Amino acid sequence: MESDSITQTNVSGSESLVMRASLLSFRNLKLLAEGSPKLSIVEFLIYSDSRFSDQVLTEQGYSFLNMLAFSEDTIAPTLTVRVDWAVDINKTIFSGTEPHTSDFHGGWFTDEIGALISLKLGIRAHAGSISRDFNCHSPTYGQPRSETNPPPPILSNGKSLVVPSCRKRIAISNLDKINTIHNLNEMDFNYLIKAARSFQDSLWICESSPNLSWLLLVSALETAAQQWDQSKITNIQRLKEAKPELMSTLESDAYRDLIPLIAEEFSSTLGAAKKFRDFCVHFLPDEPNDRPEHGKIDWKKKNLRNIFNKIYELRSLALHTGQPFPYPMCCTPDKHFGIAEQAITSLATSTLGATWTPKEAPITLNIFVHMAHSILNKWWDNLYRA
Repeated sequence: MESDSITQTNVSGSESLVMRASLLSFRNLKLLAEGSPKLSIVEFLIYSDSRFSDQVLTEQGYSFLNMLAFSEDTIAPTLTVRVDWAVDINKTIFSGTEPHTSDFHGGWFTDEIGALISLKLGIRAHAGSISRDFNCHSPTYGQPRSETNPPPPILSNGKSLVVPSCRKRIAISNLDKINTIHNLNEMDFNYLIKAARSFQDSLWICESSPNLSWLLLVSALETAAQQWDQSKITNIQRLKEAKPELMSTLESDAYRDLIPLIAEEFSSTLGAAKKFRDFCVHFLPDEPNDRPEHGKIDWKKKNLRNIFNKIYELRSLALHTGQPFPYPMCCTPDKHFGIAEQAITSLATSTLGATWTPKEAPITLNIFVHMAHSILNKWWDNLYRA
């Protein structure tokens, strides 16, 4: 990944360091930690259908202020994020003529913080635009701004939620973890924010498009697994494990020089299913606190490994053959004996001309959101020890 700083020559002939306008939530905290002056303070809203207790106040970095929303079960402004800003826009690259896409994730620094909130708390969270700006050009009480990035609606196909677990009342004191992201290296943060963005998007669309939500959750885990796998073995070792017959051919004198090139070219796709499964098993998700009396899965490593294998198989069918995830895995969980974790709590389920048994459709989307949330947060914690 390219460096975040580039040397440019200004009109006077002297050189200065400039910064790309990407991964700015990370780079801003890094500047503050290095002693750069605070240039302004900005605020923006977080919209959610969850409700919060507590708040996070910090002297430097990001504060999370509870807005005490009274409305129930609706998307509303729930948090104000206050940002101490140290990035000098006069030393920031916003455009260019040479390709640069490695740290593109489709959002701004506000979206990065919103995604990290969603991942840390396991909730729907959408970042609005900057709503107030305090700087040398504004009054002491700041300049208010109109909202230009309101949240998209949550569209539900029925009255009962497909993923009831992501609408909750929760304390937000652990959001202070976001103020430590500058302690990661830039490449690891790049993986973290892309995984968080996929997780965030999956929760926002899970009620209207559960099949796409499955794909985004798997994508979030695959993004994290890619970072984790790179830290374990070399590309050449990965090629040897995934394609032993090909590797045997390449080790001849005629092709040996091609091994590093081929290993690098296909490093992100080799052994994808194994990488996904091994990652999920390594950061084994915590068992939920509340389990149903009937319809719960066996929370042992061997069974969870089989479930992860099945999920990846279904993901590949959805992406490469157009066959959606099984209908029972995209429905509201059975609630007769608590919120069921199994997608099918009977011998079989039939609808729309298809029939599934528990083997073909092992778990609900609701419990997989819990699994992905637990796995990704354990991986996030592990990044600091890398």
